[in-house]
Amino acid sequence: MLTHEKFDIFNEIVSSIPDEISLTYSPLIREGFHFCLKHVDRKDTVPFKGEISLSGVSSTSYPRKRSIEKVGFFYDQEFLQNILFAFSREGLEIEQLKLLHPRMKKVLSNKQKEEISYFDSKLKEGFGISIRDALVERFHLMNGMVAGYYELLKASGVDALVLRVYYGLYYFPIILACKMLGITVIDVQHGMNGLRHPCYSKFNKNEIDSPLLPDVFWTWSDMATRMLKKDSAIGSGVHIVEGGNPKFGKKIKPGKKDSILYTHQPQSKGVRVPYEEIKKVFEIQKEIVAVRPHPLHVAEAKDIQNNLRHMGVKSNLIDPEKETIHESLSKASVHVTNYSTCALDALNFGVPTVYCSEFIRDIEREFSTGLLFDVNELSGKKIERMPERAIDYSIGSKEKIRKGVKELLSLPSGGKV
Repeated sequence: MLTHEKFDIFNEIVSSIPDEISLTYSPLIREGFHFCLKHVDRKDTVPFKGEISLSGVSSTSYPRKRSIEKVGFFYDQEFLQNILFAFSREGLEIEQLKLLHPRMKKVLSNKQKEEISYFDSKLKEGFGISIRDALVERFHLMNGMVAGYYELLKASGVDALVLRVYYGLYYFPIILACKMLGITVIDVQHGMNGLRHPCYSKFNKNEIDSPLLPDVFWTWSDMATRMLKKDSAIGSGVHIVEGGNPKFGKKIKPGKKDSILYTHQPQSKGVRVPYEEIKKVFEIQKEIVAVRPHPLHVAEAKDIQNNLRHMGVKSNLIDPEKETIHESLSKASVHVTNYSTCALDALNFGVPTVYCSEFIRDIEREFSTGLLFDVNELSGKKIERMPERAIDYSIGSKEKIRKGVKELLSLPSGGKV
């Protein structure tokens, strides 16, 4: 199943819960849907009789956020280094912490049992599948790690924690321990962060008090912020700071662009290769196709190149370890993808994207970029780059990061007043 399809199922279930029923653990359940839901079958359904009645944990139950003087992180130093440097320039101490070895505590609170049962029973009722065992294992891991991280973080003396991918399973006990200690948790955007991402989209009112959510979402741009807040209550539960992408990109230099960039997504995740769509664009553009694979799936790209050759499509391969996505885009006249977020990187430079999925279509409907083209609507006329329509989605800079850090430190909850 594709990512946005999993979100649609989660959203269908969580939307059935009245707003006055507080959910404590929905971020962890969202993560379970994201990684454990492989397929659905509406034929094999069972009657559903469950409900949620137990109250959640209010955010007022946790201590007030500390004034930030020391910032911690666990890893992703290369990705986070520009933000960490900006904190240090403000006179803050930076410390890298070490992850603890996993431990399981095979107990569940009544609230945890209730939320697991509700979501899994609704899955069985409406979609003929259960992920209960996977959810229970995730809760056992979180319950086994919270106490250890509470002691580690307390001893470290950090007042804020910067991380990437807050919904990584290992981070949930850390976030919960931070809430218990008044430590501000900052999640830095790492890619697509809204509209139909299971862990970032459409938070209901009854989810935003969860102690498993970050206190701050650091986004790349106004467009990214709007994607995060679209039809979501998230803005009333967390702070959103537009600090930019911590990995600075390169602007495209003027010059001739004469290749079609295809960004390949792993077939192991159920993403098909859009051969006919690539061929259609090739026949319109009359340019070589540059196949850019995911760094962990280079072998798949070699097979794709061979298949394209048999279809009469000229192509070459890009080494993603040696060439950044922005460098690849600098050579492209047009970009082709199923639903890769590289379509948003292309917006930075006015490079048009031909897409093959509802996911990208949702973005075009929302933002009317004029740079995202449905493959079925191509007229047969060559597509030209449109730098005058470029949208700053993920181009970071030192200035943006400095501004973001200053804004974060001035927040009334947890920042320097």
